[in-house]
Amino acid sequence: MNSSCVQWDSSIASAVVAALLIASVGTASVGTASAADSPNAIPAAGLAAANPWPPPQASVSWSAPDAAARGSVHLQLLGLNDFHGNLQSPTVASARPVGGAAALAAYLKALERLAPGRTLIVHAGDQLGASPPITSLLRNEPSIEFLNLLANRHCHYGNAMTFDDPTPERREPNRCNVVGTLGNHEFDAGPAEIRRLLGGGNASDGPFLENPYRGSRVPYVCANVIDRRTGKPLLPAYTVVHLGGIQVGVIGAVLRDTPSIVPEWAVTDLEFLDEAESINRAAAALERQGIHTLIVLIHQGLEPVRSADGFDWRGPLRDIVARLDPDIDVVVSGHTHNYSNALLPSRDGTMVLVTQAYAYGVALAQIDLRVDPLTHDVVAKSARIVPVWADSATGRPGDAGARRLTDAAQKLVAARVARVVGQLPRPMTRALSLAGESALGDLVADAQRAATHADIALMNPGGLRSDLRAGPVTWGDVLTLHPFANHLITLDMTGAQLLAVLEQQWPAESNALPRILKTSGLYYSWDPARPAGVRIVEACDGAHQPLDPAHHYRVTVNDFLANGGDGFTTLKALQAGESGPLDSEALVQYLQDQGSAVPATQARITRSDLSPARLCAAP
Repeated sequence: MNSSCVQWDSSIASAVVAALLIASVGTASVGTASAADSPNAIPAAGLAAANPWPPPQASVSWSAPDAAARGSVHLQLLGLNDFHGNLQSPTVASARPVGGAAALAAYLKALERLAPGRTLIVHAGDQLGASPPITSLLRNEPSIEFLNLLANRHCHYGNAMTFDDPTPERREPNRCNVVGTLGNHEFDAGPAEIRRLLGGGNASDGPFLENPYRGSRVPYVCANVIDRRTGKPLLPAYTVVHLGGIQVGVIGAVLRDTPSIVPEWAVTDLEFLDEAESINRAAAALERQGIHTLIVLIHQGLEPVRSADGFDWRGPLRDIVARLDPDIDVVVSGHTHNYSNALLPSRDGTMVLVTQAYAYGVALAQIDLRVDPLTHDVVAKSARIVPVWADSATGRPGDAGARRLTDAAQKLVAARVARVVGQLPRPMTRALSLAGESALGDLVADAQRAATHADIALMNPGGLRSDLRAGPVTWGDVLTLHPFANHLITLDMTGAQLLAVLEQQWPAESNALPRILKTSGLYYSWDPARPAGVRIVEACDGAHQPLDPAHHYRVTVNDFLANGGDGFTTLKALQAGESGPLDSEALVQYLQDQGSAVPATQARITRSDLSPARLCAAP
């Protein structure tokens, strides 16, 4: 699978395929979008998405009118999302080194020491999957073991999937300091692998770092996934954590559209329910127990858009929050790999604090709550997004346990990933033009077209998980870029079918983000002001000849797209295609054949409202 997260549309969109927008004045945007992760969201008004880096210094806060007159207990939440197994500092555009397990753990533990016994670390999914080789080659176990390093003595193996006993007199107080939920990438290998990673047991090609592998010490919650075979939830909808004498209800959820961005076989036995309805049912159950400090961890997100007042927010999560139970206080989100720190209204206008800390461990959300000890209502809340600088006094050398974990994992995979497979004279990044094109997307699409001798290649942004630096490119770099092991499929398509696929880059749902495909052998322009279904202004082949609706073209896509991933149902409806090499193999071969591979600089995708010049030769 290779969509992740929403594309700049989503695998931050979502997924990376993420859009890393290079900023000026020496700093850069660490925004990633993934097709799942939300990679290609282009504001309808034509403004570039705003994903500031470093995050704004100011906090966002709310307090009840009578907060000052009420006593309160201080609680702290530390939120992460979309770590994707990045034990080492990820390849992102930043003026200073950021992230890495050692730096992230050190930041979290330092902040936790400021509120001992009153701090809860939470993550909003995609802790694993779409990961670099240091994690993916070890079947994602290091991602879980990293969370285990953060867990306190109250977190125990065997309790990761334990359903709470709702009877107060029978419930043992849960004082574990870490809780997580599932993202779409946790489903990449199916529910059996989720159960193994959380519950323990060696992989078929293990053992790796632990023998036997013991699973997660950290409890997981997810309110909106049902196992069709049993009719029961895959995981508990919520857990209750005791912090500073306050019972805190933590509810989990994953985006309902997960089946459209993971392999079809992986979710055949699962049903994904409406997010808001599922969260509200869990909230009602907690309220019946007298619990009114309610936190939601959801793998769905927002995208910041510059406005006169700083930022506005768009994306599916906004509508979900607008339907939530007013007793819900905080939503820690993920999936779009963006910056979020906002107060948004729930269904009765009560303000919900909504955060997201980019992706890959480059930042965290520090959330402060003030809770009335009598009513257990939150009377004040504030949040800021904190960058995880790997060169700061806290981040360097970082946490010793996380360093040992990273070193041990790297030692196991080093021989497999060090081989140099090519050279690049300049960086190839996912930084997007206003039309949604990227240099890295062009390079990958060129490689896939060459590997299959196709007329045209289409690549989804969610499958592009990291940038490539200038200079030597290693096998490990390629596996980090292409972690999904997607096979290439070459299809027979008419020009009319190709145009239908291009129109499907804009989902029918009004709040959904577009999924701009990367192309080789295909040029087109589009207009955001046109209605859905007719946004393509012109399209032509590699010779700049207009697409002939009746002509047949050889078109290469990966097997995720060929199976209808990311909503490209036109591709799924076609007859079976010709199977080719893995996406990673195609890129390695192209780098070796080209010697020094750089895509042509001519724009392949343009917006007609910004560039009126024609792409196609006159008919």
